[in-house]
Amino acid sequence: MTSASPIQTEEELLSVKDCVLLPILLDVLERDIRSMKHAGVSDYYVFHLQTVQQITFAKLAELKRSCRARGIAILETRRQKHSILIHYRCRSYQHDMELMWDYVRADIQIRLAEMLQVQL
Repeated sequence: MTSASPIQTEEELLSVKDCVLLPILLDVLERDIRSMKHAGVSDYYVFHLQTVQQITFAKLAELKRSCRARGIAILETRRQKHSILIHYRCRSYQHDMELMWDYVRADIQIRLAEMLQVQL
């Protein structure tokens, strides 16, 4: 008899999702900071994006420590045309998750708006 993998908690699922989304958010911030510097935009705006970037780095570092302590590990991420496929381990069981790009874009916009205190 084989035992089924236990149901993951909402917190564990959110942690896996954040482990994938936060690096993408950092990529977006880096691209925007470079674009703003190149376009000669005021240092004031660049500074705010750099602050958000530093906060996001700190969140990601803490999240990775927390995941390691709880037995969560991202084993593979594959970017496809319409989604990101995630293969991960949670409490010694392997699972898969798929995030659609439309969802990823919307989530990143919401996170940035909250961090920059902008209403969408």
